Amino acid sequence: MLAKLMDGYYLYCNKLRTDLLATNGVSAWACSNRVPAEVLDWIRQGRPFSGYQIEEVNSSLCLRIDNLPEVVLNTAEPVKVIPTILTELSLKEDKRVTDSKKEAILKAKEAKRKELFSKSTLKNVALKVAYLGWNYNGLARQINTDDTIEEILLRACERCCLIEKAKDYKITRCGRTDKGVSAFTQVISLYLRSKTSEDETDPNKEYDYVTMINNVLPPKIRVVAWANVGLEFDSRFQVLYRSYKYYFPKCDLDIDLMRSATGRFLGTHNFRGFCKADRTLEDPNYQRTISYLSVDLVSEDDNDNNLSIYSITVLGHAFLWHQIRNMVSVLFRIGLGLESPKVISGMLEAGVKHNYDMASEIPLVLFDCEFENIDWNESRVDLSQLWFESVVKTTLIKQLMSRELFTVKNVRVLCDTKKQSIMSRPFIS
Repeated sequence: MLAKLMDGYYLYCNKLRTDLLATNGVSAWACSNRVPAEVLDWIRQGRPFSGYQIEEVNSSLCLRIDNLPEVVLNTAEPVKVIPTILTELSLKEDKRVTDSKKEAILKAKEAKRKELFSKSTLKNVALKVAYLGWNYNGLARQINTDDTIEEILLRACERCCLIEKAKDYKITRCGRTDKGVSAFTQVISLYLRSKTSEDETDPNKEYDYVTMINNVLPPKIRVVAWANVGLEFDSRFQVLYRSYKYYFPKCDLDIDLMRSATGRFLGTHNFRGFCKADRTLEDPNYQRTISYLSVDLVSEDDNDNNLSIYSITVLGHAFLWHQIRNMVSVLFRIGLGLESPKVISGMLEAGVKHNYDMASEIPLVLFDCEFENIDWNESRVDLSQLWFESVVKTTLIKQLMSRELFTVKNVRVLCDTKKQSIMSRPFIS
């Protein structure tokens, strides 16, 4: 720690706090006793130093600080003290100069960015975004983490100089996905810097938003289309419908029984028993309408039908918090023979939430959302890198399963509810 006093004296204390050195450029002093912590704190605070007296008494140097213990330094050899202080001073000065240069560069960049946006046109642009949300903390920005889709997307737009600052930037979004949930068609709208005037609508004269943003996004987040939507557009309130898909292995589920139960969800009902209540709302509305629900085969396993992959598709205008995952959980219990399809009607009529395990978030996807009168400018997005990484990981797992202790039979056991509890199933949290 180095202190430069107004009297022309320099004080230096080493990291072990055992030695205090001083010099005025001609003479030198040193205190070999342990320096009081209060004095160290005073030195550490830095400029401006005040409330002190420093004077030479005989061959000693006395440092008196208001209400602090007096420190006496004895004469030392300048050839030992002065080089030490000069070295520390030069290091500190170099750092100060470096910090000043960085600060000047940042200020210049910020001034240039402000000038750029002051001369630019901003347009309300809708972006169609796809992402695999398994390793992210959901879509919406959060105070305690930067690892969200929205935060990463806005920072990418800032790097591309499409928005001035990502901090506190406001966007609208079609559907809020929770931690671990993916989306194939998420639509957000925000004001981006435009290359054309407000009246110009020719997309060929506009920035290539898709390519620009994707160049700085991680491979699991991709912009696939953009559209100039005008000032009144709001992706949350102008969506016509949203559809979700939930993927799962058949295992020993009775698919026909699950299909027979799906009709009980159709129509407008009180879904209080299928959601997590939002305590921030004074008068919550739990009425929601399901216009379509089906259980469909996605890919069939020729060797074992129980390893075939199915999906549950749900279509509606809006959904409650965790509504889809709770609906899927009840359908699973029906498919396992643990509940009758009548349990759905009972929960909808009574509005009572049963203590069931909620289905895992990993297989859930915001599959599609539809809007009126949007002319999308779509671009082909290369997923080669993501495909390569995923197929290699899958191959490694298959090779691991081929070894003696890791067989496909173990996967088959997971699909047998006679031996496994519902908590251990691959599609249940």
